[in-house]
Amino acid sequence: MIFVSFVFFVVKAEAQGRGATQPRRPSGPPRMELSAGAGFLTGNGLGTAAATLRGRNTQPYLLFATTSRVGASIPLEVRLDYLFGPRYVLEMRGGWARPELQTSITGDVEGAPPVTLAERVDLYSLDLGLLVNLGRPRPRAITPFITGGAGYVGAVHEGLSLLESGITYRGGGGIKYPLTMGNRGRIKGAGIRADAAFNVTTGGVATGSGAARQLSATSSLYLTF
Repeated sequence: MIFVSFVFFVVKAEAQGRGATQPRRPSGPPRMELSAGAGFLTGNGLGTAAATLRGRNTQPYLLFATTSRVGASIPLEVRLDYLFGPRYVLEMRGGWARPELQTSITGDVEGAPPVTLAERVDLYSLDLGLLVNLGRPRPRAITPFITGGAGYVGAVHEGLSLLESGITYRGGGGIKYPLTMGNRGRIKGAGIRADAAFNVTTGGVATGSGAARQLSATSSLYLTF
């Protein structure tokens, strides 16, 4: 809602400025791009762990076993891009999601029935990457691109009880579809964007269970300045 209100304010101010002043000369090509959107992030298994004691014969004595998994979620993303011409783009991306972390406990030595514990985890990510357009953007034409990046990921458990940090890597691609393009005014264009990526995370909620691998897909509205 804040993003849409900001767009409405800028467009309205631009329209009023055009009516009150003389037509201006065309400005230079766009240099910045701002986008915001939402999508889908798949879940991922976090492996198993066992609570054991050392027995009399030095063999491990099982107390109980756990299996953990982070569920699918709907992430929100914001991107700020700096355009090095029509082909190469330096991209900063921030994301937030709130998946459910589930842990199943089985094999209790005292015969307790299996139980599953769940909590909501806030996942934050901030990364820097490079986007390469596979064609020159044109009005009303789809432009494919590839992208990749790396950065920081943090997991905050319920009640702010624990913060786990890690590193995330992503690679993928997508398409852009310009709705408007021009060289006048502050906003030089607007369009829609669709991304798909393969994400690998070390640390965070995956601490102690190796790397977490997830697929993501998002759609966004973007503005160029």
